[in-house]
Parts: sequence; C-alpha cells; structure tokens
Amino acid sequence: MRKRTWGRLILRIVIVGAVLTAISVLYQHAVHVNTTTGALTYLLVVLAAATLWGLPEAILASVLSVLSLDYYFLPPVPSFGISDPQNWVAWCTLLITALVVSELSARLKKRATEAIQRQREIERMYALSCSLMQANSPAALALSIPEQVAAIFGCRGVAFFDGLSGQSFRAGMTDGISEAALMSADGVARLGKAVQGTTAMVAVSLGANPIGNLGFCDASISAPAMQSIANLVALAMDRARKQETSAQAEGVRRHQELKSMLLDAMAHEFQTPLTSIRAGIHAMLAESPGRDQQEWLEIMNEESGRLSAMMTETIQMARIEAGHVDLDMQTHTVEDLVFSALEKESAEGSPVAIVLPQGLPPVSADAGLIRLVIRQIAGNALKYSQPGAPITVRASVEEGGVMVSIADRGPGIPAEEQRQIFEKYYRGKQGRGHLTGMGMGLTIARQIVEAHNGRVWVESQPGEGATFSFTLPLAHEEASV
Repeated sequence: MRKRTWGRLILRIVIVGAVLTAISVLYQHAVHVNTTTGALTYLLVVLAAATLWGLPEAILASVLSVLSLDYYFLPPVPSFGISDPQNWVAWCTLLITALVVSELSARLKKRATEAIQRQREIERMYALSCSLMQANSPAALALSIPEQVAAIFGCRGVAFFDGLSGQSFRAGMTDGISEAALMSADGVARLGKAVQGTTAMVAVSLGANPIGNLGFCDASISAPAMQSIANLVALAMDRARKQETSAQAEGVRRHQELKSMLLDAMAHEFQTPLTSIRAGIHAMLAESPGRDQQEWLEIMNEESGRLSAMMTETIQMARIEAGHVDLDMQTHTVEDLVFSALEKESAEGSPVAIVLPQGLPPVSADAGLIRLVIRQIAGNALKYSQPGAPITVRASVEEGGVMVSIADRGPGIPAEEQRQIFEKYYRGKQGRGHLTGMGMGLTIARQIVEAHNGRVWVESQPGEGATFSFTLPLAHEEASV
C-alpha cells in the first residue's frame, strides 16, 4: 500500500469534489431525482472513497456530500441550511458510513497484505527447501546454509552454528551476532538489538533434540517464518547426515534398505505438515473467502497435493527397488484395470480412446500398482501428444499373458534414447525445459511390471509417435466382476 502524501491527498480531494459536483449538476439539470435518490448516490461516493483510499478521504467525501445534499435537494433550494435537523441526520449517517467502511476496508487491506506476505514467504521457503536438498554432505550443507538463507530472504547477515560439528558459519554483515550467543544451547528464540537494526536467534532442533542455532541480522522476516527456516535447516541437515550414513554402507542390498528407511523418515517429516497445511486450506475454503483469496487457496491446495503425490511416487519406487513391496495379487479383468485407472482422465475430457477386444482372459495383478502403471504411461503420452490428438489404449493376448499398449501421436523417441527412457530422472530431449515432472514415472512403471514378472518396452519412430507396452500374467481362475 502506497503512503499517503500531500500531493495524493490534494488530488483525491479534487477528484471527490469533481465527482460530487458532476453528480449534483446532472441530477439538478438533466436527470431530475428526488431527495432519497440523491442521498443514496452521495452515499455511494462516500463508500467508494472509504474503500479506495481510507478514512480522511471518506470523511471529506461525507462533508461534501452533506453540503451538496443540503444545497441541491433540501429546501430551500439552492441554499445552505445546516441548522435543519435533516442535514444533521444526513451528515451523521454519511459520517458513520465513512468511519465503518473505512475501518472495514483497512482491515481487509491489512489482511490482504499479510496474505501476500505469507505467500511470498511460502514461495521463498519452497525455494530454500529445494536449494537445501541439493547438498551432498553435511559439511557442504552447513557451509552453504547462511549464504542461501541470506540470498533468498534478503537478510543483511545470517549465521549458523552446527552443534554436532561445533563449527559456525556466517554470510553477510553479522556484527550484531556474537559467537557466544550463537553457540548458546538454551533452545529458545531470543530478540535483541544489533549494531544496526534487529537481530534474532532461533534454535535449530530436530524433534526435541537441539542441533544448532540460526542468527538473523537486520532481517524483515516474521517470527513464524524464522522458525520454519530453522525447521527446514534441521530437516536438511538430518537428511544430509542420513545420506552420508547410507553412502558408507557396504553392499547393494544394505544400501537399498538404508535408502528406503531414509525416504520413509523424510516422508513422515514432510507428510505431517503437508496434512496440516491441506486441512487448514480446506477449513479456510469452507469459510467462503473472497474471490482472490479463494484462488490463492485453491492454488496452494493443488500444489500441496502435487507435492504429496511426488513424494509418494518416490517412496514407492525406492520400496520396489529394495524389495519391500508385497504385491497383493488378485484376479482382475483388463477392462476393469484400464477403465478404473483412466477414470479421472475420462471425466476431465482428456482425449483417451480405449479399444479393448471382447473375451480378454483375466489377469493376476496388484490392482492399485497396475493402475498406477497405466496412469503413469497414459499421463506421459498425453504430455507428448499433439494438442487434441487422442492417445489409444489397446490390449491383446500373448503367450502366457496379456499385453496392454498405450500409443500417442507425439514427436516420437529417437532410437538412442529408447534404452534410457526407463532410467531414473531421465528426460527426453523433446520434453526438456517445457514439460513438468521428475522423470520418474516410467521408472516406477518398469519396476512395478517387473515385480509382476512382466516386461515393459517402447516402440517408436521419430515423427510417428510412440507406443509403450507391458505384459501381465494370466490368472488361473475366472475373475469376479
């Protein structure tokens, strides 16, 4: 919100006076209206001034409105007669309206400003979390924490004390943060005056265990945001240390088990606040917020759900690689698996053509995981297909199983990339830079299909689209519908 200056105030006075004069002249000479209509029109001007600018302008508008009402509408016309009781009632009504509306408008603007500030803090927090997760070792992470926090949040100076290593790291101007205060382990946030501006100290704790302290110098960051930064640092340090521990483990089997444990721990740490965030968003949406607030809340709800789904897929892949997924093998029809997997796409009007022959034999599969395979491949095909071009899902009987194929009409996949397309985090050249995703969908699909003792492959020619196929084993009993 811009500050009120004399220049702006004078301009607003002129605008209010011009509007009221124009309305009065219009009603007096062109459109003849009664006193009630004139009073309601002036009331709208007062409401507009209170909503757009604030209390001083609203009070001025109320005074000018009463004078205009008295001069143009209350007998004797045209003349001023403020002693008339009607004038006092009208002026009190307009003044009370100005006070109430300007106060409500100020509150709404304050809440909107706070919401924008919280949104910016959330965006910066996300950027910080992405940056912190890129470190490969605790030492490198601890060294980079002050620089990253100072750069992302615009702090004059940031200091971090790593309690486990006993080292402190600084970035920017941190004259107001003493080494003794930084190394204090009381675990309580403290505020004090620095050499220039305000300094704050926040404990970095992992659960109930303090692992260090963060010091902020001359930073315009709210206290909850500082605590959230400290929590992110704690999670990142814990993650880095767990990764270092898992990297030192011997053997592929032990390495996979430790990675699964690490991801499960991270999932618990992230899913708990994500659940609280989404519950809070749903509660706020239920209170019928304003249009702008509802739009931001819906965006936050969608992005938090997307983050939760990405974490779930990552953990699922790690569990499959480590052999920790127990398949719930049941007898199912191919029709049921395909149509239930693509139910959301069909409801949203996505161009999906399902062509399944009659009499397909039932298959033995974990329905939830196979639906995930179909969604991953179909979603990937929709991303690369031409706008409006449908993808086609087909199935046929093979020796000992059923083959499901999903074909798109995209740019195709070069032969040199077809061997790499199922690798973790690999993105084809056609989708780099403009398609979203982590490059893990096809990897997850391959792992699930192989866990079913099947195989998955791709057939493609450049410019002619691509066809992804996978096999499922036949069931030894008839499927129940």
